[in-house]
Amino acid sequence: MDLSQTIATIRERRNAGTEQALLMLDMAPLSDTDNKYSLLSTAAHYLHDPAVISKWITLLAAETDTQLRADMLQRLAATGLQQIPDKQGFADLLAASLQQDESRDIILPLLGKLSLTYPPARERLIAFYQQQHNADVNRQILSWLLIPVQATEADLAFYRSLLDSTDTDDKLLLLNRLLLRDQLAPEQIAQQLQPATPEVIKEMVLRFCFDRSIVPEAALCTLVRADKNPLIRKWSIQLLAVHGVSQNDVLDTLLQALREDPDPAVRQAAMFVFTYSLTLTPAIIEHLARCLQTEKHIAVALQLLQLLAPYTEKNEALADALWLLPDHDIAVDLAAAIYDILGRLVPVKPALLEKFMAAYEKEQHDDCKAIILKAITSAMNTGASWNRFYLRALEAPSAAIRSWAVQAMLYIPLTPDNISTLAAAAPVLLHPEIPHQQRQLLARKISCIPQLPAAAVQVFSKLADHSNDQELQRLATKVQEKAISHNGGTQINWEQWLHKADVTHDLTGIFPHIWLFYDDNPEMADKILFAAINPANSNSLYQCSVTDIEILNFLSVKAGINDEMSRYALHQLLHTDLGNESKFKWYLLVLKSNPANAELREGLWQLLEKRGRYINMIQLDELLRIIWKDQLENVFRQHLLQQHTAAGAVPYLQFLEANNTWAPVPALLKEAAQLPGLLQDSSFKDALQRACRAAGIDIDDLLRSVAPPAAPEADGPGFAD
Repeated sequence: MDLSQTIATIRERRNAGTEQALLMLDMAPLSDTDNKYSLLSTAAHYLHDPAVISKWITLLAAETDTQLRADMLQRLAATGLQQIPDKQGFADLLAASLQQDESRDIILPLLGKLSLTYPPARERLIAFYQQQHNADVNRQILSWLLIPVQATEADLAFYRSLLDSTDTDDKLLLLNRLLLRDQLAPEQIAQQLQPATPEVIKEMVLRFCFDRSIVPEAALCTLVRADKNPLIRKWSIQLLAVHGVSQNDVLDTLLQALREDPDPAVRQAAMFVFTYSLTLTPAIIEHLARCLQTEKHIAVALQLLQLLAPYTEKNEALADALWLLPDHDIAVDLAAAIYDILGRLVPVKPALLEKFMAAYEKEQHDDCKAIILKAITSAMNTGASWNRFYLRALEAPSAAIRSWAVQAMLYIPLTPDNISTLAAAAPVLLHPEIPHQQRQLLARKISCIPQLPAAAVQVFSKLADHSNDQELQRLATKVQEKAISHNGGTQINWEQWLHKADVTHDLTGIFPHIWLFYDDNPEMADKILFAAINPANSNSLYQCSVTDIEILNFLSVKAGINDEMSRYALHQLLHTDLGNESKFKWYLLVLKSNPANAELREGLWQLLEKRGRYINMIQLDELLRIIWKDQLENVFRQHLLQQHTAAGAVPYLQFLEANNTWAPVPALLKEAAQLPGLLQDSSFKDALQRACRAAGIDIDDLLRSVAPPAAPEADGPGFAD
């Protein structure tokens, strides 16, 4: 059997089945209920055939048994709806059957499926939706009506009509469909942006507005003022800034958010609007001026002023409006901020300088006067009248005013015409409340003046006494040195020098002037110089390239060496690491200037024993002869015989070696050789040998002369009698 025969056979069988199904459907109206079910069940297998479907729909329309109608609809729904030849009639049948509760759950899906391919079916669904008020049924109908299709104008009108009557979930879907098609008018969009609207809907609508740059200002202002969600308030503020703020109502709303909103992110968003999106129309400027004048929250007003500050340079209307505000009764902080903002314009708009001068004269608050003076100084005006103005400002009770006056002084060029003005400003250096950096800069500038008046020099003298700042002290010392160089010793503050040398251990400025002007006040000079040799001043002396020996030599020439100075020199000889032998010579010369000092009588012997290898023995001999005179031999012998160790005796032998022409040397060497037990020490014996050689004595003869006599030999054994 070929393929064509097979197809023909199948067609014959199908046609036979279709004829049988049609026959069964013809018999169904004449049968009882049970037989109807049996016949319809058998015929349902051929519902794919259009003829069978048409016959089935005809029976369905005539059937009065609601349960049977429901079963017939159920079987029809299982086959699909593509084979239905008369879709309009079928749609009418389904719409008419919707009133039957038993079939509704079947009819709605059938009608919904049909509406996807047959638009008039949508009209039946919409009509039934509007006739009844069952929420579940309406939700089911809406689920079919919202399936993505090309919505008609009737569909969109239907969607819009439901916005106020559906729950949140359905409304969200309807709004989404309408917004995607741009089918909502601005007033309808604004209607959805109310504080009572569910948040999910407000968020969706706000996102749509951002995407389309739609700004319903009234609705957004309401959200900013009343919505409970800070994110919604923030988005509303950001959306208000899309096209710039140019309405007073919007401006007031933003000010309220900036002032009262509890969420910092919302306040920051409002601040950014003022920064980037404020349209300064004349009406806005006037309104801002009124707001600043009546604003009770100073922090908000100050913040708003700082946001407006960048606009003042190019917007003269804004600058003029701000300039009028201090004439009203506004807070001092606010007035100071206005002067500060407008003061930045003075360097580029010199015409403002006269206004600021007038404002300075009439202003009663020191804080405001200081800010005004800041603006005036920024213009860097010079001349005699300005110099007098700045000097008067230096006498103001306010530290802030004086500080800006100092700043003006720093701008004044150091020319001959301005020297007297700068010198007259010196007293302000004594005010510790002036910023440290300003005082340093002004002091450095004044110190450069060649010949300062005595009053200014006196100020620097006080500055050296009372300031703890090293730079200020350095500048004060520089000024004092310059004054001494020009005017002589009359400019020396001897008490200050003594305090520096004795207490602060700072000798800068004292040398070399004290050498030159010693005779002007010898008594104070002696005290200062003696204080300068204090070991605590060693570093300062080194920085001045002065040594204590120079000071002692100078004093020995001018006033003589007293006991305290002799004690200092002796202490240096005995206890200080002097580094080289030449220093010992100089200290011994200082001691020679005061031989009557009682401490030298024993101190020099200690020096010989402890530091004998460093000192010049001839110089020491000369000093000892001056002190002991004829008693030197006995005293020397006494100290020599007291030595029990080689280390103690060797310095005495070295003294005798150096002073070998002294008459008692041979006798003293002999007595030294007799010191018990010391000849066995090699160092002692070597020192003795050198001393004998220097004195021309044969050491062997010396040793034999001091050797004890030999013991008599004992008698040998005798012979027994």
